[in-house]
Amino acid sequence: MPLSEYLLRPQWAGGWALARLLFGAAALYTHLKRVVHVSDALAAPTIVFSTGPAQVADRVLLPGPAAWALWALGLVGILGIFRGRGFAKPGVLLWFGVTVALVTSLGLNVRVPERFLIWAVIGLLLGPLDLPAPARAEVRPVARLYLLVVYGSLYLSTGLMKLLEEPAWRDGSALALDLVDRFHGGGPIAVLMSGSPALCTVASWFTLAFEVGFVFFIGFRRTSAWTLAAGAMMHLGIAALMDVGPLGYLALSLYPVLLDPDAAQAAWQEAVRRWPALGRLPGELPA
Repeated sequence: MPLSEYLLRPQWAGGWALARLLFGAAALYTHLKRVVHVSDALAAPTIVFSTGPAQVADRVLLPGPAAWALWALGLVGILGIFRGRGFAKPGVLLWFGVTVALVTSLGLNVRVPERFLIWAVIGLLLGPLDLPAPARAEVRPVARLYLLVVYGSLYLSTGLMKLLEEPAWRDGSALALDLVDRFHGGGPIAVLMSGSPALCTVASWFTLAFEVGFVFFIGFRRTSAWTLAAGAMMHLGIAALMDVGPLGYLALSLYPVLLDPDAAQAAWQEAVRRWPALGRLPGELPA
């Protein structure tokens, strides 16, 4: 297939339908966890917004009622994401704006999840979230290609940095320390795994292989699903063993879009053939 045809021809949009729901669930999970501290001022000298010439957290502080009102607006945005049909993209923007306001005003640290969220929101706004029946639709691949570049860049840069600049990742010792870190270490299983150099080495090399290999395998139909399955194992494993925030859930929520559209469409048609009830869902694709 010529490169121009691959880059321009319409592709099945069913993955966007599932991604919208998964992103809404990830946003809801993140939003509900924030409710505990929504009216607190969490600024500290080591926090990003409390340092530098601006010192935003020293100047922007929401009183309790205002913070609760913002949080409620964020919940409205999430409901819009779930609703779709013209509400999804405004909902994404509303929830994202509330998240930025709360993170800034509470002096929370701007970590990888918050930085990733910016790129993810751009992809969602480019994508066909508001199609009346996205499982039937075909769209230009611009938004999907954008997300592939985002994920590929993040995974490759992270993997190469670990592989080339952090020798402790090659022998598993870096992961062993992370599993028992005082701030984001896990429970008894994480402690048990940390004490096994063999397990940590295998898990480390699995992570390195996935992150570096992502850009080389995600673009092929035969390896797309296997690549994403490996990524799901990595993110879910991290979530089970460590407390590192919502990054894994946010990243996984857009995986359906990254799957090869032809392979995804074929899998959906086979699923509808085996379970006809799926074909009666809103936005279904006939077998």
